[in-house]
Amino acid sequence: MVKIILFGDSITAGYEEGLTDFRLNEKIEAVFDEIEVINAGIPGNTTKEAIERVERHVLRYEPDLVTVFFGANDVSLIRGVSLEAYKKNMLALIERIGSDKMILIGTPYASQIFYATERPLERLKEFSDCVREISLEQGISYIDLLEAMLADQPESYLQRDGLHFSEAGYELLARLINEEIRKKKEG
Repeated sequence: MVKIILFGDSITAGYEEGLTDFRLNEKIEAVFDEIEVINAGIPGNTTKEAIERVERHVLRYEPDLVTVFFGANDVSLIRGVSLEAYKKNMLALIERIGSDKMILIGTPYASQIFYATERPLERLKEFSDCVREISLEQGISYIDLLEAMLADQPESYLQRDGLHFSEAGYELLARLINEEIRKKKEG
């Protein structure tokens, strides 16, 4: 049995209308046999909180694979996480979890209708590029989620709040994660 932990924020947790569910887990488990998916998504988390909880929510389970998907909250100008702090936090997570067990997921799109001043597209791209650079330097699998969302009607991947994922958003995210899991299993 392969154990996968989905480590992230409210998007990982399956947040919709104030509740969370396991839709992302289900979309991954439906594709692979002999796989256990543990969801460690906590609404509102940034990479700072991720470091504080990585031991109890990830490492204690001794996972075979961990998706690390933070950025939607880190990128917010209201939360105040700088790009430098984000990079430092991501590198600390890599050191704790181990680069050979990880899939890094870049920053997601946030509606520019609602979030142009709080989460401007340029800042989303800077944070996503930071994750890409780290993945290249560390030899870690990487999902460029922002690019995938921008390629085809990005608003369709979001709920009415302009931040959390719609069913189409989860379909996209699960497909991209499943592709990376398949590569890891084959390689």
